Amino acid sequence: MTQQMQNLQLSQTRKCPGGPASPSAAKRLYRNLSEKLRGSASSFEDTYFFGKTDRLRKASAMQGSDCIFEAVEQQDLDTVQILLYQFSAEELDMNTPNSQGLTPLDIAIMTNNTPIAKLLLKAGGRESPHFVSVESREAHLSSLVLEAERRAAELAAQAQRDGLSLEACQKDKQLRAWEWRSKLYRRMRTGFQHARAPEAPSMVRLSVSSSTSLTVNFQEPQCLNSTVVTRYRVEWSCLKDFSLLAGEMVLDNLQSLKCTISSLSTGRLYYIRVSAYNMKGWGPPSCSLPPSAAPSNWRESDGREPRRRGHIEAMERLLQQVRATHTHYCCGGRRLNDANL
Repeated sequence: MTQQMQNLQLSQTRKCPGGPASPSAAKRLYRNLSEKLRGSASSFEDTYFFGKTDRLRKASAMQGSDCIFEAVEQQDLDTVQILLYQFSAEELDMNTPNSQGLTPLDIAIMTNNTPIAKLLLKAGGRESPHFVSVESREAHLSSLVLEAERRAAELAAQAQRDGLSLEACQKDKQLRAWEWRSKLYRRMRTGFQHARAPEAPSMVRLSVSSSTSLTVNFQEPQCLNSTVVTRYRVEWSCLKDFSLLAGEMVLDNLQSLKCTISSLSTGRLYYIRVSAYNMKGWGPPSCSLPPSAAPSNWRESDGREPRRRGHIEAMERLLQQVRATHTHYCCGGRRLNDANL
């Protein structure tokens, strides 16, 4: 076992005694949870859409953190929806990494399960803080694969030596579980290796919201490359080439793709751009439309000199020149007047 794996396991309070969870655990969970939600007098659909009792919430909360991991690993969308509907992110504790250093969102995005990953993001799911770089994520996945394969090989050898004893049957169950987990980690590593950094965000729109703030709205990249975007970065600068940034903001709450940049200088021009991030890093930025704007407020313009001051006088002088040039023309014995012009 690598030092990184040992550190992760020592730092976690959530342990998995006797090996990993059984592959059928999430299916049992879904069946049991569905039966609890059905009750004796109402259907599952009624309970799902119209609420649940406090007694059920307290009874089910004890296993919520383990349930969400099992449901995501099994790619059981129905169970994930039920758990997220019934509990908050804090109640499920789904942003605390498990003993393998992973969160449910990590597992969803690295197995390319876009529907579950988006559900977790909307519910406040986050990636593991252990992955500080692309290289560290890949190294960690490789260590998980090697560890699972080593444990499976050891259990296979022990089961073969023990024959048909009761202890051998127990080890055989653990063996099947570690073999399944080895396949899961290999699938996650393959998904990571085939992923690419995201494209630039689309429909980046900039508007003035006050005399000291600007508002930026944007949408997901049009080509997602089958990899879920987990955060966005908004940058602003007083220079068109962004050679010197005035500030930046990272958005990891994706319930609304919108942000307000405050504490800006009134009347100063700011250029804005937005970039997206997934497990392969940051993609190229997309500049806003319009490309720049200056914070302002029409209420603060009272008493200022109008921008069009002098335009009316200039038009009057031009009309006088036209009249003077055409004074010798007549129409029906009458000189041209202002109406004829």
